[in-house]
Amino acid sequence: MASPSCDPPHGQPLRRIVVLGSPGSGKTAFCHLLAVRTALPLYHLDDLYWSPGWSRPGEEEWAHRLRALCDLPRWIADGNYADSTEPRVRAADLVVLLDRHPLLCAVALVRRSLRLRRSARAPKAVRGTPPDGGRGRRRPGEARGPEYVPRRLRESGDPPVRSVSALLRKALLFRRRDLVVIHGVLRRSGTPVRRCRTRRQAAALLADLAGPGPCPPSTQWETCGVGSADGGLPLGPEPRDRQPGAPQRGAPFPDGLLPRGPSPSLTVSPCTCPASAPATSLWRST
Repeated sequence: MASPSCDPPHGQPLRRIVVLGSPGSGKTAFCHLLAVRTALPLYHLDDLYWSPGWSRPGEEEWAHRLRALCDLPRWIADGNYADSTEPRVRAADLVVLLDRHPLLCAVALVRRSLRLRRSARAPKAVRGTPPDGGRGRRRPGEARGPEYVPRRLRESGDPPVRSVSALLRKALLFRRRDLVVIHGVLRRSGTPVRRCRTRRQAAALLADLAGPGPCPPSTQWETCGVGSADGGLPLGPEPRDRQPGAPQRGAPFPDGLLPRGPSPSLTVSPCTCPASAPATSLWRST
């Protein structure tokens, strides 16, 4: 389980799950396995955000893409994008926070970047083919299986790694920056949270959620150990000048509400990347 203080599942099915965590924490591999175990469709925010050439959407277009995702009845949402976390958290039945040590995340990012670059140089005939023939196990010395790359970048043949140094900075500063924003969103939303500090805790959580009729552990995110022990926000009450539900300063979507109105033609498609094969082992991509 994610934390000793989390309650066990009670039989109510989950429809929407948000998975958050530092780059290199294992979010994507965790989400692939969670999708297999829960039969929920998986949506990577990087698939929605990045376009060929590592180009970014405008603020309004990004808002429409997030609204299209949040309006769907069932999903697993993989990714942070901390400034737009609130709409997804408010729509979710459960939030999973993978909070591994920043140095472990940094090491995982370097290793994954090296694997992606080696894969980009490999012959096309062998890309995406698990070295174990699909059995889900890797013998010592074998290369790892396919890695996740955002859909539009994969289809356009763009380099799979834009900036390793930027990813490392994001991982090392995640608790001091992104997690501060995420903590505030979780505190205001009241959505149940399961926090996993280690791979063992995350594996146990996968086992819990794979049981018949998984449900949120509790109604208070504080009970799952998201606190200040790691240098994050304290668990005290909100400041008097910030009432529950008040818009966060600088957030593009006040009160966690996405802009409404007509949206351009947009298709939000679930994950179909090679790394999503059921044989994927836990944290293969980290």
